[in-house]
Amino acid sequence: MRNIFEEIGKTPAEIEAKLNKAFTQLFKGDRENERICFDKGNDMAYIVDIGHNDIRSEGMSYGMTVAALLGKQDLFDKLWKFAKTHMKNTEGDLAGYYSWQVSTADFSMMDPGAAPDGEEYFAAALLYAAKIFKNEQYKRDAVELINDMAHKPQAGDVYTMMDVNAGLVRFSPMKGNDYTDPSYNTVAFYRMYGEASGDAIWNKIADNSVAYLKKACHPVTGLAADYSEFDGTPKKTPWHPESDCFCGDAWRVVWNIGLDAAKLQDKCERADVSEWEVSAVRKILGYLHGRRPYLADMRVDGSAFPREARPATGGLIAMNAASTVALPAGDPLIKPFAEDLWNMEIPTGLWRYYDGLLYMLGLLACSGKFNV
Repeated sequence: MRNIFEEIGKTPAEIEAKLNKAFTQLFKGDRENERICFDKGNDMAYIVDIGHNDIRSEGMSYGMTVAALLGKQDLFDKLWKFAKTHMKNTEGDLAGYYSWQVSTADFSMMDPGAAPDGEEYFAAALLYAAKIFKNEQYKRDAVELINDMAHKPQAGDVYTMMDVNAGLVRFSPMKGNDYTDPSYNTVAFYRMYGEASGDAIWNKIADNSVAYLKKACHPVTGLAADYSEFDGTPKKTPWHPESDCFCGDAWRVVWNIGLDAAKLQDKCERADVSEWEVSAVRKILGYLHGRRPYLADMRVDGSAFPREARPATGGLIAMNAASTVALPAGDPLIKPFAEDLWNMEIPTGLWRYYDGLLYMLGLLACSGKFNV
C-alpha cells in the first residue's frame, strides 16, 4: 500500500514525527485529558472509552492493531493478555467470544455478549502481529478466533457470528440481532482470514459483503447507515433512534471499502471488485467534498439528521483520509482529505477515545503502515 502522506509532499521524518507524537499523547499522555491507555500491573494494559468509562472490545482490538503496526510488541502483549484474561468468555454458550464491555472499576464483564467489530479487529491485529513480530502463536490465536466466528454452532441464544443464512456478519451473535452493521463488513480482513485459515468460507463472505455494500451504500451519496437489514435497508433501533442514519459507526465504511480496494490492487486481483470499491470511495468523498464544511451526521440520502448534527469529527476526518489509499495517484480528492487529517489536532477531552483511535488508524493508513 502507498504512503499517501509522502504523495502530498510530507517527508519520512515528518511522517514518523506525526505518528510518534500521536501515539505518545494517546497512549502515554496526561491521564485526565489525553491518554486512553492504562496499565494493569506490569503485564497488562487496557483502553478506556473515556466518555462512557468502560473498556470495549472495539477499543482493545484497535489498540492492538496500532501496537502491531507500530512494532510495539510489549504493548501488544499487554493488551492481548488483558483481553484474554478479562474479556474472553471461556465457558457457557458464549465461549470463544469476547465481552464487548468491561468495567473499569473491577474489570468484570458488564455485558458478556460480543460486538463483532471487536472480534474482527482482534483477529486482524493478531495476523498483522504474527507477520511483524514473526510469532506463530499470534497466528494460531487468530485462526482459533476466526474459526469460532465462522463455525461456532448455535448454543441457546448465541448464534454463529457470521449469519449462516445471510452469509454476512450479524450485528451481534445474540438472538434477535439478525441484521448487520455496514461498518462491521471488513472485507479486506475476511480475505486475510481465508488466507490464514485455509477456509474457503471467508472468500464467500467477502463476496457477500461486497454485494451487500453495493445495496447498503446510497446510490447518490454513497453513504451507509449505522445499522441495516441484510438487504441493505437502513434499520432504526429503540436504543439508537438514529441508527438508520449516517453517524458514528458508519464513518468507518469508506475505510473498509478503501482498504479492500488497495489490497486487491496491490495483488492485481479481482479488478471487478476493486473498480466498484474505488468508485464507491470516490462517490462518498466527492459528495462530502462538495458540501464543505460537511457534517458528521445526516440521513443516508444527505438530508437533515433528526437532531442537531455535529461538524465533521476527528473520527470521520480520519476515515475519509484513510480511504484515499484506494484512489489512483494524483486523484484530486486525495490531497484535500489527506491534508484534513494531517492538519487535525490530536483528539483530547471527554470524547477522545473513538476519535483518537480512528485518528491513529487514519495516520497509519496514510503512512502506508497497513502494507503488511
